[in-house]
Amino acid sequence: MKTWLLISAALLMLSPTVASAQSHSLNMQAPVAYNVVASTKIETLDQLTNEIAKQLNNFATEIKVTYSGSMSGFDKKLMEAFEKAQQKSTYASGHLQGMTMTADSTGNVTYKVKYFTTSAQETAVQKKIDGILKTIIKPTMTQFQKVKAVNDYIVSNTSYGSKTKASPHSAYALLFEGQAVCQGYALTAYKMLEQAGIETKYVVGYVNGNEAHAWNMVEVDGKWYHLDTTWNDPLPNRIGASSYDYFLVSDAQLKKDHTWITSNYPAATSTSYQFMQNVHFAHQINNTLFFSNTADNDKLYKLDLVSGKKTKVVDTRALYITGVGENLYYSNYSNGGYLTKLNLKTLKSSVVVKQSVSDLMINSGYLVYKVNGKEQKLKIN
Repeated sequence: MKTWLLISAALLMLSPTVASAQSHSLNMQAPVAYNVVASTKIETLDQLTNEIAKQLNNFATEIKVTYSGSMSGFDKKLMEAFEKAQQKSTYASGHLQGMTMTADSTGNVTYKVKYFTTSAQETAVQKKIDGILKTIIKPTMTQFQKVKAVNDYIVSNTSYGSKTKASPHSAYALLFEGQAVCQGYALTAYKMLEQAGIETKYVVGYVNGNEAHAWNMVEVDGKWYHLDTTWNDPLPNRIGASSYDYFLVSDAQLKKDHTWITSNYPAATSTSYQFMQNVHFAHQINNTLFFSNTADNDKLYKLDLVSGKKTKVVDTRALYITGVGENLYYSNYSNGGYLTKLNLKTLKSSVVVKQSVSDLMINSGYLVYKVNGKEQKLKIN
């Protein structure tokens, strides 16, 4: 049966690839003939919202409903329902690329949705995240420890970029190709944190004035903080390196270089984790982080994660820090960038390689590092 098309809409999605989370456009067109086959009967706006949200969470590319409620302001109701549904399907909506909507005079409605991902890719993402969280999250962890574990995994195993086969705006690209843009980082963090039991928000805004950007907010022990895993990942990429300048920070701290519509998100006023600032190239042993302190010319410090106290270990500029047992290894920028070993019990250091090194990591009993961009490795006890 043919009926008349009443509405055709194009919607800009909740995504940092558009001007703002609140940017929409609605184009009204002249009536044309249209064949409609609806699949779900809806009587109220709430039912419509819930049905759309359910379908979005399943990454449905076509959502068909028959609306039998009041037709007053029908076009606005359809747009309002979709916008509300986005708020109930944050992760899926963050992957939205575009949407068109058509409806006829009898209440048959079709939303056609494009994503930066596919249902098959999302099945793979879920399986991957299940495996990661099983490894990095333990039942006895505090909320702080869980957030740090997710941040560290993402930052240490990925790099910022768009040279991917899958969309670089997706969690799939970050997890399976090791590379994505801020959207992929923030969506991956959102899904991992939510599954780990952390209350999480997906935030869109700007950096550097007018550059669209995405990050997260997390609730830790009843207080909200910002978490930007993209900006915690050093550029150029440094394998195994993570920083914490954008880890559990307040509104006031983040406003130095980020902007967002503050009324859309919880207030973040706590500075409880300000001690994580200036922590770069961190290597953790139990509850102690050994790190390069950017507030003191990259000198080697340690941070007690329980008390938040920082203490200088040696008066040496140490970068690319890693370790095993009671020994730390780092590039000694107080001595030509030479590969240096420090015994944490005696605090005695020795030069291991008299060359400037970078990108240190421990792998299967070997100390792996780079000299002039070429990978080298050294057997360690």
